[in-house]
Amino acid sequence: MLTKVRAWITKYKMLSEGDKIVVACSGGPDSLALLHIFNEFRLEYNIDIFAAHVDHMFRGLESAKEAIFVVDFCKAHQIPCYHTAIDVPKVIKETGLSGSDAARVVRYQYLRQIAKKVGGAKIATGHHRDDQAETVLINILRGAGSTGIRGIQPINGDLIRPLLSVSRADISDYCQQEKLEPRFDSSNLKMNYLRNRIRINLLPELEKQYNIAIKDALCRTATLVGDEHDFIQMTARNIWDQIVTNQEENLFIDGKKMKNIHIAVRREIFRMAIEKKRGNLTGISFHHVETLLQMLSAGRVGSTVQLPGELVACKSYEGLYLGVNGFTQTDKADYQGQTLPVPGVTFIQELGIEIRTEVTEKEDSISKPNVAVFDWDKLSPTLFVRRRRAGDQFQPFGFHGSKKLKEFFIDEKIPRQLRDNVPIICDGHGIIWVGGYRQAEVGRVSAETKKFLIIKMIEMQ
Repeated sequence: MLTKVRAWITKYKMLSEGDKIVVACSGGPDSLALLHIFNEFRLEYNIDIFAAHVDHMFRGLESAKEAIFVVDFCKAHQIPCYHTAIDVPKVIKETGLSGSDAARVVRYQYLRQIAKKVGGAKIATGHHRDDQAETVLINILRGAGSTGIRGIQPINGDLIRPLLSVSRADISDYCQQEKLEPRFDSSNLKMNYLRNRIRINLLPELEKQYNIAIKDALCRTATLVGDEHDFIQMTARNIWDQIVTNQEENLFIDGKKMKNIHIAVRREIFRMAIEKKRGNLTGISFHHVETLLQMLSAGRVGSTVQLPGELVACKSYEGLYLGVNGFTQTDKADYQGQTLPVPGVTFIQELGIEIRTEVTEKEDSISKPNVAVFDWDKLSPTLFVRRRRAGDQFQPFGFHGSKKLKEFFIDEKIPRQLRDNVPIICDGHGIIWVGGYRQAEVGRVSAETKKFLIIKMIEMQ
């Protein structure tokens, strides 16, 4: 087993001479074997090792005894040991996290605290090949993408997993060979945990009925998908600066430039953008990313989506903004407005749109946000398009009395920083259409209408 672990450490360059390693040790077979192995490697690799133990206070006296066991083991082997007890049931009540999530959060917080205390140490955990197979299967069942299916990574920032190349059986044999007497967590037998049900019920059934080497197959899948994910991520990083720009407090994703990029890379760009704004991807699902993709390609200008972590996405003419608690849009080119020929096509570079007008004797019955239909004879030419102005007001379609444009924007929840880019269509008397949002009552089509003015607003490609 030591040969396998050495080879794994070498393959991923996990250790360097003079490293400090904090070994997470629960007292169970995996972590105890890892601690013992690193103690054996101490002189060989010229490293300093420390043990860290967290009692999550789920199991009362049982977990308290495990803490004592780890402390005594470290004393016997002259390994510096740090340990603490954290009331995770209380954390669960305060945060609403699941038991496993809460335990993981507080455990890694403590491990990083100790790693910093001893001088910038790496953190080693006892995850092994069986854990990898279980993790991949769990993520497949949950419908995860490549990030989940690639499973546990050998190195992830400050974390190293030296035992990922060995199995649970290998570890058990090592403990017997070295006369180690690990403690066994009784909660590992509770069937209310998904991982336990998969380990105890599902994987043995799959081995028996379908593939005796299912664990190897799952680990192989993790490796293959992981390599492909790394390629997608590398591609996304290489084109990041071409697609995404920092605009004060926001990230702006250019819709036109994203259009011809492979869908897998587009997803990764969105995940990277979310992670950069939030610091993590906790709570971000496939659905969230797909929503952003749909919003970018076909969303209504000014529409917004709330994401976990107080992150907000907002659609503009040119693309999509990501920000925390609002936006600060900076792409407001000076635009004073212009006349709209009827019929005709008008390109407005400053707003990223073109406006098409035509007069017909047949009504366009298709209702779309980017299309407005009027009774041409009820309007007062000439038509004009511009940005909003202070004091603007109009009578929205179906509304009794006039309404300030500012109040309309507020009611429609159009972000303040996008309002200057909403085209305002006017006739000789005033506003007839807040482009993409609401027609005015003026020019309303009726049964007596003979000439229909159709205005279409199209995002420029």
